[in-house]
Amino acid sequence: MNNLELLQKYWGHKSFRPLQEESIDSITSGLDTVGLFPTGSGKSLCYQLPALSLKGLVLVVSPLIALMEDQVKSLNDKGIKAMYFQSNPKSIPVSQQIDNCIHGNYKIVYISPERLIQKSIIQQLSFAKISFLAVDEAHCISEWGHDFRPAYRKINILRTVFPDLPVLALTATATPKVLLDIKYYLELKKPNVFQKSFERFNISYNLWKTENKYDTTLQILKYFSGSSIVYCNTRKETEKLSIFLNKSGVKSDFYHGGLFPDAKKYKLESWQKEKTIHMVATSAFGMGIDKSNVRTIIHINLPQSIENYSQETGRAGRDGKPAKTFLLFQDSDPNRLKNQFLDQTPTATDLKAIYKDLCNYLQIAYGDGLNETYILNLERFCERYGHTSKKTLQCFNQFDQEGIMIVSSSKEKQLMVKSKCLPKQATEYIQLNHIAAKVLEYLMRQHPHFFSEITTLSVQSICLKFKLSVERISTIMSELQKIGLIEFSFRDKNVYITPQVPREDNYSLIPVIASAKIKYTQKKEKIEKLIAFVLDNTNCKSKLILDYFGNETKVNCGQCSSLSCKTKLEAEPDFESKVIELIKQTPHSIKELKQKLYFEPNAILEFLEKEIMRNKIKENNEHKFYWNI
Repeated sequence: MNNLELLQKYWGHKSFRPLQEESIDSITSGLDTVGLFPTGSGKSLCYQLPALSLKGLVLVVSPLIALMEDQVKSLNDKGIKAMYFQSNPKSIPVSQQIDNCIHGNYKIVYISPERLIQKSIIQQLSFAKISFLAVDEAHCISEWGHDFRPAYRKINILRTVFPDLPVLALTATATPKVLLDIKYYLELKKPNVFQKSFERFNISYNLWKTENKYDTTLQILKYFSGSSIVYCNTRKETEKLSIFLNKSGVKSDFYHGGLFPDAKKYKLESWQKEKTIHMVATSAFGMGIDKSNVRTIIHINLPQSIENYSQETGRAGRDGKPAKTFLLFQDSDPNRLKNQFLDQTPTATDLKAIYKDLCNYLQIAYGDGLNETYILNLERFCERYGHTSKKTLQCFNQFDQEGIMIVSSSKEKQLMVKSKCLPKQATEYIQLNHIAAKVLEYLMRQHPHFFSEITTLSVQSICLKFKLSVERISTIMSELQKIGLIEFSFRDKNVYITPQVPREDNYSLIPVIASAKIKYTQKKEKIEKLIAFVLDNTNCKSKLILDYFGNETKVNCGQCSSLSCKTKLEAEPDFESKVIELIKQTPHSIKELKQKLYFEPNAILEFLEKEIMRNKIKENNEHKFYWNI
């Protein structure tokens, strides 16, 4: 079959998107290729389709396990044999996984950069028939790129065993400086560069200053119909905002990395099938998901960079129809962003202390530890040495990225239960036969010594048994504890540590500390540029984004919230007349007006100020506005 026939058979499309076919033709001709496509342009097809027409397998470097899992499932569902290397200690050995990859007729194999650069894996992969190397999220190779990953710079080690292997580098967020780094560090030979403009004519960028982000989010979602994503910077915020929206009559759900796989799958499918219209999520949500009809994107926190903002807003309007994006901010947000992402970045002192404490905790002697796997109870480790789990995991992540150790975690959170009652009391309670009683009975059946020993179970197993969420199970356990039947606690998942170098407290950390300094400088510059972008109310937002990525244009978009593009503030038709009509009937606060009308926060402030000056509107002691004529 030719490329067009493959496209129709496996993906159901009758034609390629711009520059997809050119990129595919280039890599299948054995030429190094770079694809710079904005979010939603179908980058993954550029390596997935040619994998079917070439002999051997395509090796895909990808930075996120979750993304690999999603891609592999999607490909297998299409009948395309794909796999990724799993690092969970419960999985089969990596050497056996590689044998399966070589001899299992796989067409697409995903691998993390940290795993690819291991000498033992390179040696074993040398026996594989690899048609080409695809480097996804290639901007990670540059210290000036979004999410710099040092291991990306060592990918060219594959050239030692495959000197003529064609390379396809793909990214949605590359500045001219990043593009130069991609070419240099991947040692590309006269690559064909296919760059699609980052301009999204159908997207309106609105940056609103507001005193109450929750009320403004509710106001926007009530006015605009269609699928939406609301981005938050923390897991806790996603849950809190989703609860607020649901209580306010706007049905929504939340999604973040702390959910169990089954819960993620259910929530994602509900959103994709539009059983759930509004999803409140952390930034990774939407990555690799082909949903074309997202009409609204809202950020209630400042993103970390213009790259993040471009990627996340780019998940709207992929069908080419008009889409709205809103970034809500307050005067305190720039400092809050700096505190969140700069002050929390591990210092050299943090890295040294946590590495030394970790080795002591695991009883790794100087010169020892290489390639041994240790099980770490994160909660106990942090408690013993006085570290926060967040800072500890950030340090672990840097150790992993620099190849000092492989860090993985079990996905099953543990529930620890201790009985506080006699068997007779428990039996009497079970007779009530409601859900809490059934859960108690299940706990008793799972452990023969329930009344004398602490019972440890997988939270996920209980959720699956009763088809309940983690939140609901937690509520039930609290009920049982409140009436004195049990005591319980959730235990953090275990972390698995496999050192890749022997313990040398000073020498081992040299590359980690050097990289940490670079990351801090890079992050600081990106945050400062993002803040400047947000506070610039004069220049076209679309134009500023394009300039940032080297796609210079002299044309303003004519639809963003900047003064260069809009002559008046955003509001629904006849907004002022409707406000007057409402406050003539009864005094209204700004919050109450938000619940009934759609308008940009500054629009209502300007209107009220104007009418107060004319003495037509007044404000009472309850901060409600009324008509004075």
